[in-house]
Amino acid sequence: MIQNTYLKKNLASRWFSLLQQTICYEFEKIETEYGKRTNQKPKFFKKKKWKKSKKKNEGGGSFSIIKNGLVFDSVGVNFSEVSGKFHKKFKSQIFGAKKNPNYWASGISVVAHMKNPKIPAMHFNTRFIVTSKKWFGGGMDATQCIKDDS
Repeated sequence: MIQNTYLKKNLASRWFSLLQQTICYEFEKIETEYGKRTNQKPKFFKKKKWKKSKKKNEGGGSFSIIKNGLVFDSVGVNFSEVSGKFHKKFKSQIFGAKKNPNYWASGISVVAHMKNPKIPAMHFNTRFIVTSKKWFGGGMDATQCIKDDS
C-alpha cells in the first residue's frame, strides 16, 4: 500500500511537471508564430523555482510567466509539489484528514490573459491530493472581457 501510494505520487508529480513544460512550449510557439507573421520579437517565459518553507522540507515548485507578449497580455503556468499538516481547525473539513492531518499534493495551475479583449481570460488547475485518501481535483473557467448585450 505505501509503495503503491509512493508510485502514484511520483507519477502524478512527474506528469504535472511535464505538463507545465508542454504547456509553456505551446504558448511560446503561438507567440513565435505570431512574431514571424508580424515581424515582431516574441516574448518567452521567465521561470523561477520556489520552496514552501525555508526551515522544513515541505516541497515547492516553479512558476513560468510571460508578461506583455504579442498575443498574451500575461500567462502564468505554475507547478507545485508540497506536503505538510492541515491546521486543527481545517483538518475536519478536508477529506481523509480528520484523524491524520498530514497531506501531500501536486498540481498545475494555468492563467492566461489575451491581448485581444474579445478573447476570454482562461484559468485551469488540476491537482492530486493525498491524505489518508487520494483524489484528483481541479477545474477550468473562461472569463469574458467584453459585456455581452445579447
